[in-house]
Amino acid sequence: MDYAMIKLPINYLEIEEIYGNSIGKGLRSVAITSANPEEGCSTLAYALSQRSEVDGKRTLLVEVNMLHPELGDISGHIHTDWLPNPQSADGCIMRSDDVNLDILPAPCDTDVLGFRSIANMSKLMEHWLENYDAVIFDTSPVNARNRNNIPAESICAMVDGTIMIVMAGVTRQTQFKTALDRLTQNDVSLIGVVFNDFLNPRLADEICRETRRLDNWFPNAMQKIRSYVKKSSFFNINL
Repeated sequence: MDYAMIKLPINYLEIEEIYGNSIGKGLRSVAITSANPEEGCSTLAYALSQRSEVDGKRTLLVEVNMLHPELGDISGHIHTDWLPNPQSADGCIMRSDDVNLDILPAPCDTDVLGFRSIANMSKLMEHWLENYDAVIFDTSPVNARNRNNIPAESICAMVDGTIMIVMAGVTRQTQFKTALDRLTQNDVSLIGVVFNDFLNPRLADEICRETRRLDNWFPNAMQKIRSYVKKSSFFNINL
């Protein structure tokens, strides 16, 4: 399974903080985006939607990520084609196992052009906000420029606030700046940046890895160092 599709427990303090600074603060529409693919947008969008549902808000999770559609899989449903108008879109909304959470998976390739239209998206947004307390978007990466893409910045410009994910130790500063510039140029309201440390090793792991360089010379000493580091609460703090 792709790490981006791992379900994140909504009782994490990090999720609570993100929720408290977005939907919990009164924002009704939020977009989750990133600079590059596979940084965890779908995971966070799904967790944030579940947290909103637990708070008693009728919530709609909309996938406009055409690069790697995942919400049909993460919610246990197949992807469903839909068109850019309220009537046809409503027919493809899927009820999740959570009482107040509905999910709208990514549209098919033939419908993408319709969602690049600001008029169409404005009409959909107006309709959804009449029927839901919160609408959360899982967007394509900002730097993605494939032909079937729905530009993330156009979606982000329509919502009350945008959250950007950065994969720690992977996303380059130039990639982040390029994405940030595109959002800024489209007057996007960026309410926060989330650092995903899924691929960022702990200090203890890094120290243990480096000690193996000396195993040929000091095998017993290196084994003792690794044993100490693994048991140390200081070296195993999650940053």
